Amino acid sequence: MRADLYLHHVRIFKTRSLATQACTRGLVQIGGQPMKPARELKLGEVLDIQRGDLSLVVRVLDFPATRVGAPLVKLFMEDLTPVQNYQKAAEARREKVMLTPHALAAKPDKKQLRLIRELMERNQA
Repeated sequence: MRADLYLHHVRIFKTRSLATQACTRGLVQIGGQPMKPARELKLGEVLDIQRGDLSLVVRVLDFPATRVGAPLVKLFMEDLTPVQNYQKAAEARREKVMLTPHALAAKPDKKQLRLIRELMERNQA
């Protein structure tokens, strides 16, 4: 099975074109070597996939005929990603949220309004 098709079918990428772009840009590797989108995968191969801030390590177990639902993904791939990779990605996501300005800064959301009210009540007392 083609690498880009497999990556799409096991839900690593939302579309096949995103999987193809990732392979073309060298974000998908086998044994440290970049992989082309049309490369035929074999059972047992271990893929290193860079997806945003997350570095995934995946072993090919089987080839699905079509895109599978999330509960069935574990039948076709084994996730070998270290827990530290997930923690680093979550931390990077949190930092980005803190550093980027809120898109609707002019209008606070419900949680922000609650915080504002609490601060104002403290200052009045």
